[in-house]
Amino acid sequence: MEVRAVQLEDAEAIHALTRRWEQFWNAPLVTPVDEIKEEMQLPHLNMASDTRSYWLDEKMIAFGRIWHRPGGRSLERAYVQGLVDPQHRKIGIGRDLLSWQIARATEILNDIDNDLPKYVRANEWDWIEECHSLYRRFGLEPVRYFTEMLLALDGRATVTDVPGVEIIAYDRALDQQALEVINTSFADHWGSTPVDSDSYRHRVEGYGMRLDASFLAMSGDEVIGVCLNTHYPEDEELLGRRDGWVETLGVLRDWRKQGVATALLQTSFNAFLDLGFTHSSIGVDTANPSDAHRLYASLGYEPMHRSITSQLQV
Repeated sequence: MEVRAVQLEDAEAIHALTRRWEQFWNAPLVTPVDEIKEEMQLPHLNMASDTRSYWLDEKMIAFGRIWHRPGGRSLERAYVQGLVDPQHRKIGIGRDLLSWQIARATEILNDIDNDLPKYVRANEWDWIEECHSLYRRFGLEPVRYFTEMLLALDGRATVTDVPGVEIIAYDRALDQQALEVINTSFADHWGSTPVDSDSYRHRVEGYGMRLDASFLAMSGDEVIGVCLNTHYPEDEELLGRRDGWVETLGVLRDWRKQGVATALLQTSFNAFLDLGFTHSSIGVDTANPSDAHRLYASLGYEPMHRSITSQLQV
């Protein structure tokens, strides 16, 4: 077995492995190769030192990476992600991969010169007990639960009127303001760290992003809310529907509980209908301090899938 870091030309092999894994575990998505190529070029990902692949007879049978975006505000965290070919499970590859990932993630975090809490984290669907059992063996314990929710778009929404607020189409000229709103509005969310300009540009120019169906909430010339939406056409055949994803929804604290988030969502629903989407999906931290889970439920979203975040403090 050959073990080495991955290279950009390995994207097709990672994609094939990812699809075998998704189909075996009944994951509710179809990851396209373009998204994998994009993730391989994420800001702050060093492929030479922070990725590892396992090859048998010129076929990739496992892949893992560590990704850390500098925090500097309240914490530092490095996320580990790994996949093992279903036909090569339970022979020690996952243990070897995770052992290396934790050691490398610990090294990355300990090289950061600040006194903030530092964590190694992993996220996985709640039904893949093999992964969660492995995490526990290495000291990662469940700390947070995230729910994907789904809303059927039965008809056009009446957009809530918020005095002094206008909902406009997303404008790239306001990228910096939008980024500041996102960083400020998520500052009190669990596990959140500030997004830098390069990472934000990578996000809004990334695969699946639909800026033509994304919106800003304005108070005069000031951005006070952001709703970034996406669509992944590869999922349609598997799921039997066309989802518009509410990818990022943030409202400044002083404007919360006034209907701004609701207006952004309702405007998004109408844009999704105009694009021929049949449903809207959204992910939410079940302990979100802004009570987002309750808001989404009030609009008709229903829980579909759940994932668990586990962590180890370094």
